[in-house]
Amino acid sequence: MTMETHGMMAITGLGLWTDRHADAAAWLSAAPPSSDADEPPAKAPAATLDRRSRRRASIITRALAEVFEQAVTQAGVDPAAVATVFGSAVGEANTMIGLLDQMWREQTDMSPMKFALSVHNAASGLTTIGAKNTRFTTSLAADWDTPAMALIEAAGLLACGHERVVVVCGDEAAPVDLVPAADQFELLAAAVVLEPLATTEPTRRLATLGSPALGNGAATHHSIDASDTIVRNPQVGLLNIVDAVMRSAWGSVPLDAGRGRGYRVSLQA
Repeated sequence: MTMETHGMMAITGLGLWTDRHADAAAWLSAAPPSSDADEPPAKAPAATLDRRSRRRASIITRALAEVFEQAVTQAGVDPAAVATVFGSAVGEANTMIGLLDQMWREQTDMSPMKFALSVHNAASGLTTIGAKNTRFTTSLAADWDTPAMALIEAAGLLACGHERVVVVCGDEAAPVDLVPAADQFELLAAAVVLEPLATTEPTRRLATLGSPALGNGAATHHSIDASDTIVRNPQVGLLNIVDAVMRSAWGSVPLDAGRGRGYRVSLQA
């Protein structure tokens, strides 16, 4: 590995899901939602999950499974043969709060199935099981720095010999009982497939990514053009990367919206 490629990663696949965008192409085109505005947002298809898991999965688990599938499909890699890093600030908070209401307010028996799916690594478990994936997987949370920590984890895995890592980050719409009204955000899930730059064919590279670092000065690639509720999602950093790659906006990309520690990544063609 040369000095020019040391610590650099190739992005070979992207995934994106919001309540208003079914993938990265829809985000780029700013296509309006296909359903009526008064209808509830559509659930992510999440074809990676088997029928039973898809039926019981939460909205955020389905969204994370969907962006995982989108990213590995674009990268042309086997979903069963990739390491995965899942990141989420609040995880399955809505499910957890519902269980706490059952236990303390309603004083009724909790559902064992809902309890099993309330843990932070529920999406990681269901997605990798659905993909028949037996490779390394982990779930982490670091509030606004979750995207940065997930990318650092992925860089470490690549340095340790993994051929590719899928970073999947997302948070559901902020639970009103957990997040103040002024900080409410809408659902966002995004994913990137990362491979060692030195061993990735140039024709498969969408972009070149450096490891996250604490930045100094203003970012070259500024904040995305999106609603305030999307920008307030703690996983906006991964959306910044998807947006920059889709727009060929090379430079320094922020991994938060000014609420984290200021991590950013270098993104190159």
